Parts: sequence; structure tokens; C-alpha cells
Amino acid sequence: LYTAEDDFWKITTFAIEKSRLAKAYGKSGIKRTDKQLMEEAADIVRNNVPNYDYVGEFVKTLRKFPVGNFVSFPAEIMRTGTNIVRRALKEINYKETLEDGTVVKPLQGIGFKRLFGFGTTVAAVPYMTVEAAKTMYNVTEDEMQALRRYVPEWSKNSTLIPVRDEKTGKLKYVDFSHGNAYDTLIRPVQTVINAVAEGRDDEDGIMDDFLKGLFVSTKELGAPFISESIWTEA
Repeated sequence: LYTAEDDFWKITTFAIEKSRLAKAYGKSGIKRTDKQLMEEAADIVRNNVPNYDYVGEFVKTLRKFPVGNFVSFPAEIMRTGTNIVRRALKEINYKETLEDGTVVKPLQGIGFKRLFGFGTTVAAVPYMTVEAAKTMYNVTEDEMQALRRYVPEWSKNSTLIPVRDEKTGKLKYVDFSHGNAYDTLIRPVQTVINAVAEGRDDEDGIMDDFLKGLFVSTKELGAPFISESIWTEA
């Protein structure tokens, strides 16, 4: 059932991507064969949709160490998240010259939708989860700030979900960033969105900024697992 669900979303994504590529190229007066459209759509699915066949040996080896037992999913989110941003930038900047000499950007609209849609998804899920928890447990913003001052160093920049003990009224928290693989992409994706909004078109430079941000976020993600006390105990 799990595999069938994955396959369903891959097939659905393939059909959607093929359809909108055909419309975009057709609208710009560019001819593409059905085979070309299928190959391009399939490439998007392979690179932008999580696929455990693409998990490397290094990540598989991590399962044997005390760093969590479900490392494949976060690894795939980082791979596909990076590829989504890279694909969006290529679509935004892709140019083609028609027979009459006109230069067109047939995929620019798709690229903007992909980038801003991904940014919204990545940022909205943690925000809505936190706000729902604050409402459920009647937690004020002052209490959230106090909670953030209390947490260990590796959680200072994390998304914190408050939980109030019904008997004592004291606050506890769940570090959502260490359970939500998309959280590591929030700041890097925002960096890319800001760069595009400013009119930058240097794909390599923007991707370098994105990868630097991803490295910092990933480092924070792994901090509690490699600190001296926990590592020595394990």
C-alpha cells in the first residue's frame, strides 16, 4: 500500500507536468514531440518527487548509527527540495529563439509557480502547526518567547510546538524542526525567493547561496545527536 501510494503520486505528477509543459511550449509557438514531453516530465518526477531508490549508501549506513531510524525520508526531502529550486530557476531563465528571431521564455510561468508554491508549502506547514497548538493549549506569545529562552542551543532556531500539562499548567515543547524534514529548507528557499524577486538571474550564484543555507540548517538538525554527552552514551 505504501509503494502503491508513492506510485500513484509519481504517475499523477508525471501527467500534470507533461500537460503543462505541452501547454507552455504550445503557447510560445515551440514544437515538442510527445516523446520529448514524456522524457522531460519523467525527469522532473525522478528529481522532484521523493524516491527511496535514489537514497545513497552513505544514508543507508546511517541507519546503523544512533542518529534516528528514518533518515531516508529527510535525505530525499533535501535532495528533491534542492532539485525543485534548481528546476524552478532553470525554468524561470530558460530562453529559446523562434524561427522569426523572437526570444521567448516558455517555462517562466511554470518556474515562478514552482518556486513560490514550494516556498509557501515549506513555510506554511510549521506555522499552521504552531498556531494550532497555541490555540489548543491557550499559549500566549510571551510564553512562547520565554520557552525559546529556555530550550537548548540546538533548538534556538527551531520551530517549537508548545504543549501544556493539564494538571500542572507547565509548558513543554516538541522540537518540530527535528521531525519535519522540510523545516531545513525554510530559510534557504526564502533566500532564493528574495533573490528572484530582486531580479537576479545568475542561477549558479543563487544555488550556491541556497546550498550554504541548507548546510547551516542541516548542521543544526544533527547537533543534538553528536554532542559529547549523547554521543558518548550511545
